[in-house]
Amino acid sequence: MSLSAAVVTALLLISCATSVPTTRAARHRLIGGGSRRGGKEALAALGRRLSRGAVDPEDEALVGAAALAVPVAVAAFGAPSGFMTLLSVVAAIVARRRSRRRWHLLQVDRHLPEVIDLLGLVISTGRPTATAFADIAPRVAEPFRSELAAVVRRSSAGEPFVDAVRRLRDALGSSVAPVVHAVTAAETDGTPLRPALQRAADEAHRRRRVKAQQAARRAPVLMLFPLVFCVLPAFCLLTVVPLLLGTVSELRLTT
Repeated sequence: MSLSAAVVTALLLISCATSVPTTRAARHRLIGGGSRRGGKEALAALGRRLSRGAVDPEDEALVGAAALAVPVAVAAFGAPSGFMTLLSVVAAIVARRRSRRRWHLLQVDRHLPEVIDLLGLVISTGRPTATAFADIAPRVAEPFRSELAAVVRRSSAGEPFVDAVRRLRDALGSSVAPVVHAVTAAETDGTPLRPALQRAADEAHRRRRVKAQQAARRAPVLMLFPLVFCVLPAFCLLTVVPLLLGTVSELRLTT
């Protein structure tokens, strides 16, 4: 059997291991108890033990499934297929990590203007900055909710508030740098915070509007693929082909 067939078989094993429950788990779910979550948690626990923190928690179940699929591929198809399966798992982990990072940055850019507006609104009522962070943390979207809650939690545990705020740049990316700079400058130097937040909010709104316009300009280009490869062939099949068949049949009758 070829290596490609071995790799396909191994990937099917990984997919089944990560998404399909075992027969016993399926029977248990049918009678009202258990679900496929238990099998996935078992794979995640195995992957956590094997990876020892080298992969993200979301990929630990994939590592656990690979630990089961690679020996099966080696035993069934030989060592090359096991090596190709291992490379496929590594490539899948890298692709998933990049996809999560891209989605994370997209969500930051999407919700940043509202977070700045809400922070400025709370501060305008006279609330201290640290208290304002605690007030808005439950009311904003992810990933800001967890990161702002982490800032409040670390500052409550004794870490300086300025140091806890500086960590936001590492966790949320460079988009939040103006907000981090404004808050830290206000806390250390006494710089007025409201004007700095207003400038940061205007810049965040402008950047989001520019990205929306860029996405709108890309839409016609993305529509070319279904238009050329789906709509146009279907149009030809339904209009041109019957006309050609009718013409050919009439020519045969006349001859």
